[in-house]
Amino acid sequence: MKKIILITLILSCITTVSAQKFTDKYIEEASLNSAEWWSLVNNGEFEESYEMLTDLLKDRYSITSWKMQISMLMEEIGQIKSRSIEESYFQSELEGFENGFYVIINYQVNYTKTKNHTENIILKQNNDFEWNVFDFNYTFQSLE
Repeated sequence: MKKIILITLILSCITTVSAQKFTDKYIEEASLNSAEWWSLVNNGEFEESYEMLTDLLKDRYSITSWKMQISMLMEEIGQIKSRSIEESYFQSELEGFENGFYVIINYQVNYTKTKNHTENIILKQNNDFEWNVFDFNYTFQSLE
């Protein structure tokens, strides 16, 4: 009986460690995609950034609408000075959406025309194991 309990405990630990390893891998991969996406946005490469959106976001914005809105936002907030990750985590469920692999990343950001600026992004892994921007939002105060 002690052997069965010990084997069950060991298998449970191995499963937990293995799951954590995959979770960390997902967060790392999604973080790289997020950094690439924000770089495209910050460098005015709006069409390329549009291609990294999930179909759900592409259904909300036409490419023309996307370029116009992101361009206006970037004009309002200015040039990027710095961006650092405050928190990142993995979730397999988001309320109101289908189960999947989601990574949420919260940033503290400094732009030339804002203060107290935060950005949040949710990435979702698609059927081709690629991470796409599922949603994003931001808060800031204007310097003016």
